[in-house]
Amino acid sequence: MKRLNLLLAMVLCNGLCAAQDPMTRLLVRADDMGASRSANFAAIEAYEKGIVRSVEVMVPGAWFEEAALLLRDRPGLDVGVHLTLTSEWSGIKWRPLTDCPSITDESGYFFSQTRRLSESAWDIIAIEKELRAQIELALKRIPHITHLSEHMGCLSFSDEGKALLEKLATAYGLSVNLAGVSRFPSWSGSSVCATDKLSNLRREIEQLPAGTYLLVEHPAYDDLETQGFGHVGYENVAEDRAGVLRAFTDPTVQRKVTEQEIQLISYRDLKNGPDRPQGRADQQTRPPGKWVNPDIPPYTGLSHQILASETMGHEVGFTVWTPPGYHHSGNQRYPVIYFLHGMGGSESSDAAGFSSSVEKAINEGQLPPVICVFPNGGRSGYRGAVEEMIVDELIPRIDNEYRTIARSESRAAIGFSMGGAGAVYLSIKHPQLFRVACSMGGGIRLQNEEFKEEIRQACPVWKQRDVGFFMVNGDNDRPDAFQEFAEMLRHAGVNHQLLVLEDTGHNLAHYYERSLSPLLAFVAKYLDR
Repeated sequence: MKRLNLLLAMVLCNGLCAAQDPMTRLLVRADDMGASRSANFAAIEAYEKGIVRSVEVMVPGAWFEEAALLLRDRPGLDVGVHLTLTSEWSGIKWRPLTDCPSITDESGYFFSQTRRLSESAWDIIAIEKELRAQIELALKRIPHITHLSEHMGCLSFSDEGKALLEKLATAYGLSVNLAGVSRFPSWSGSSVCATDKLSNLRREIEQLPAGTYLLVEHPAYDDLETQGFGHVGYENVAEDRAGVLRAFTDPTVQRKVTEQEIQLISYRDLKNGPDRPQGRADQQTRPPGKWVNPDIPPYTGLSHQILASETMGHEVGFTVWTPPGYHHSGNQRYPVIYFLHGMGGSESSDAAGFSSSVEKAINEGQLPPVICVFPNGGRSGYRGAVEEMIVDELIPRIDNEYRTIARSESRAAIGFSMGGAGAVYLSIKHPQLFRVACSMGGGIRLQNEEFKEEIRQACPVWKQRDVGFFMVNGDNDRPDAFQEFAEMLRHAGVNHQLLVLEDTGHNLAHYYERSLSPLLAFVAKYLDR
């Protein structure tokens, strides 16, 4: 009988253990983008080189517009609006976007503390008006925002404020489910020595039990700008926040995350609760759209294909265009152009339009016969898992299944908007991969010294291989988006062309009409055939 009871207890225990999800999930959030340049670039570095998966942007901050540019170039990075009603620092202040004297001090700035706001003659109607203005400007500048958060708990001082937060999140489709999400154990804070933060974070990650956790901090650089931040009781802001950045980007921390099998998530993964299942690649590249879109436009030469991607953990669609005569040209081999769509697009959205322009250029003798490939990049910015999928899976498959000239000298990357930035980015990260890279309406921001160093190291490779870059933007579409990158190319003697179109905004049809012909002529000079 005892043996039977023991067996029953073991079965019951196993059943309970199976019912409980043993996975550990961690959402690492970097706050206060927009408040300073230092915070902007540190948050991006903590995402691209570290464990951050969500960032919060302060719309009234002095550097919001730059933050928006950086974030538009990184649609795979989860973004929240950090609703702001306080301005805590002594040396820098921000004002509301609207006329709302009931929630500002005598100088027109936000109050320095939530307590001072709560003690003022605040008006909930004025607060709602201001926060709606912040949300709407943020959504206009950064379309892939997913959620709201509070700077310094600015709405927690009253029940009306708490109700307003929920009302705004619902109204703008920015609600998330934080039920079951716990705060990450204490490891940082202004009272913790900056040099101790790294070891503290490693220790807490190593000890973290199963569950879903939120870790919030404020990475920044210890530079002249951040050294100007502070208030009574918190004077070592620059040193403290630089310690956070070091901890977030330290390789040993990332190894601990991997060793402990911790899943890094973002607010996107909490739209339907913390236990929503997800694929491996979703940590950085979850788009709201579909990865397979077989309904391609009816155009001769186009065919839709599906890649069972191990890197992505799911199927990914791509479209291929073969030039006239391909199926009757014997053993002839062809160069390949990879066209990368913009944010919100897919493998089918630009395939017919671009292929028809390529066919016209071929017929007019401006371009040799080429194969065109249109991968689905989701909203990834062609980074992370999507980058790996293209480099390690898609290109080898195309070279294996089609009669390509399977050399980098016969391979081009072209894209629009996010895809244009992606074409240049892939060429920077993989300088041996393409012979020519072209961007229409994209941009590359040289956000940190390490990224610039990657470009410096790539430049001799590009020069030796005679690689070319063609970058075009409208005068109303970030005309300086590649200026610093082009200057580095010029200094290194790397072939490039930088073009600014008059009276042109962010419109693909206008880019085709006004720049595609010289772009394809530029490509033709570089592709081996």
